[in-house]
Amino acid sequence: MTSGSAAAGAAPVSCVAFRADGRRLASGSHGGGVLVQDTSDPARPTRLTELAHRSAVLGAAFNPAAADLLATGSADGAAAVWRVVDDRPPAVMKVLGGHPAPVTAVHWMPDGQHLLCQLGDGRAAVWHAFGEKYLGEVGDCLRLDISAGGLVASVGSSGMVSVRDLAGDPNPLAARQAPAAEACAWSPDAATLALARRDGAIELRTPQLDPIRTLRPGTAPLRAVTWSPDGRYVIAGGYDGTVLSVDATDRVLWRHIDPAIRPRSLAIGGRAVAVASFGDRPYLLDVFSGGYSRQEAGEPSSPSVAFRDGMIVADDRVVTAGPLGDRTVIVEHELPVRAVDALADRIVVTAAHQAIRLIRLDPKAYEVELGVTLRAPEPVRTVALLGSAEATVVVAASYDFRLFAWTVDWTGPPVGPRLAGEFGSGVATLQRLDDQRLTATDHRGELVILALGADGALSA
Repeated sequence: MTSGSAAAGAAPVSCVAFRADGRRLASGSHGGGVLVQDTSDPARPTRLTELAHRSAVLGAAFNPAAADLLATGSADGAAAVWRVVDDRPPAVMKVLGGHPAPVTAVHWMPDGQHLLCQLGDGRAAVWHAFGEKYLGEVGDCLRLDISAGGLVASVGSSGMVSVRDLAGDPNPLAARQAPAAEACAWSPDAATLALARRDGAIELRTPQLDPIRTLRPGTAPLRAVTWSPDGRYVIAGGYDGTVLSVDATDRVLWRHIDPAIRPRSLAIGGRAVAVASFGDRPYLLDVFSGGYSRQEAGEPSSPSVAFRDGMIVADDRVVTAGPLGDRTVIVEHELPVRAVDALADRIVVTAAHQAIRLIRLDPKAYEVELGVTLRAPEPVRTVALLGSAEATVVVAASYDFRLFAWTVDWTGPPVGPRLAGEFGSGVATLQRLDDQRLTATDHRGELVILALGADGALSA
């Protein structure tokens, strides 16, 4: 770990955190740097200082009881507590190491003494930070949030949402199923828990996890959620680069769409919303207008691709094939379809979040002959097909950095997923050049040509 004023190399922003007064913003990067900015005027943030871990910084949180303390967590399993004061360089106060998995987020309890380190293996480690004392863990915890009164809400891989009072009893006070939930956030008054879902909906529940209402501001799968400071609006971020604000009556106040936005992390500070990004600085938006940068209205267009005498078109969860006016349903997903591709006028692939459907159609009709369901390790931004109708290679780009590939010969089970490549700035698009080659472009415009080898593997 290092600190000082030298700028770290440009890298995508993984996490954002405001100081309680909203006048300081810390943002951690995939390259290991943590930038601290003055956000007194959020439309014109200025750089104050920088510190660094030896690996990607995935979590950051200012201490609620001591404004000059910042916790960070990194991909190498280390968490640290820093003293960050304007008139001198940052200094490491405590290092909490030995975690068996990357520290994907850090959260302070309201007392400012206890720190929860969320881990990449689906647990959260509980520490007394200044005594460097490990106190236990919260199991089945992919995402969590802590209320102003100290209630810990967690979303688990099993589809279970739980609420705990760790100061009194480690066992849940309440636990309910919410299979599509991706993230959670307490309202400022701790009276309502918002759950962001993969189908684009936002559930509002009581602290006992009883349903209040469900908001449906769009269909983009959501990956982060928070609240405006007055508790009137829910701010949510989607995998596709959407950030939106919606009130309790389901009225969308504003919607901002930019594929370079990476809403892995959201933070509220005063009138500003900070959002992680694929650039080297976080996005800053106005809580009540979505301003500070260009806005676009509406949702992304429906995925489509030319096929035979017509098109393959995804309309929400349903994919149809054929000419205009005479279309046939060929596949239906449980979630909105975000990517489609076709090969040799015979093979069609569709992707909805982590579910990929590969189907082979009758050569003379739009009837499905065979179908295969693939499960991607991460949510899928876009897909492409290589090879032939007899031996097909499916390439999927995640919303973050990685490419995955499967080989399907239709006579046995699929082979994969294989890690086919990893980008430094996140994959933006895939484009097939021919049946053996495709291009992959990242969010900075860097382009790589990938070719299919005799063994079915991709190489740059």
